[in-house]
Amino acid sequence: MNVDTEQIVKNYLDTLNINQDIKSLEDISTLAKAHLQTYAFGNPKILLGESVPIDLESIYNNLVVNKRAGYCFEHNKLMYEVLKAKGFEVTQHLARVVNNQSPPTIPMTHRVTVLYYQGEQYLVDVGVGFRSPTVVIKIGDTEPTLSHLGIEYNVLPVDADKNVYTMQLMEKNEPYNATAFDLIENIDADFEVGNFYCYMNPEGIWRNNLVVSCYGEDVIYSLRNTDYFKIYADHTEQVTITKLEHFIDIMQNELNVNYSRDELAQVFESYVQHKAEH
Repeated sequence: MNVDTEQIVKNYLDTLNINQDIKSLEDISTLAKAHLQTYAFGNPKILLGESVPIDLESIYNNLVVNKRAGYCFEHNKLMYEVLKAKGFEVTQHLARVVNNQSPPTIPMTHRVTVLYYQGEQYLVDVGVGFRSPTVVIKIGDTEPTLSHLGIEYNVLPVDADKNVYTMQLMEKNEPYNATAFDLIENIDADFEVGNFYCYMNPEGIWRNNLVVSCYGEDVIYSLRNTDYFKIYADHTEQVTITKLEHFIDIMQNELNVNYSRDELAQVFESYVQHKAEH
């Protein structure tokens, strides 16, 4: 299907039931939350041997039309193009998912958007799975921004001289550095390289683990192989998946992904059941 950017943006917003124009930071946060509640983060299609094209039309078809889930190169590319189409000044950047580790040891296999609004800089990132903020976060602000479930986020300098920042959130009352990025803008080819490394690297996380997450109104759903979490504001529930029917129910009804029963059975056998047995 050939559709132009304007039509993609319109269809995307229609699926999210967003009818008003997007003009403010609050509007963008509303958009981010709706996005995270509608389109799952995850890699089932990679485990099924599919490629991951990251041109806008392919991303639109994968996430919006087919609801097959996707990761940062897809989610954040779509958000970037929507904000740009709506007249916002945005730049696109490679980043690292550091998970409290030292940034130089982590490859640049993440993508984020920096928003320039009324003289300030903000981070927009709907592509970090269950750690994705549902709000825009002012870069350099020491006051935390409250996101979904009341989770506190900051974007703070790691190396001010090099304009390197970390997206930090509070987990179990402790600061957790989730990602790191700088303010040097990247071009599309940079993301193509990082994306190819992610889904083609035989030793990488995306070829060896099932990862899926999606947001509910008062919960974050997060699946990693056999472990399934329901994260609430005041507690987290965890179950171990052992049965195919349970897995299919979670994938289709809570994680909001669209795969056939045969496809889900294949993923279950190889990446859920196999992990449990080994």
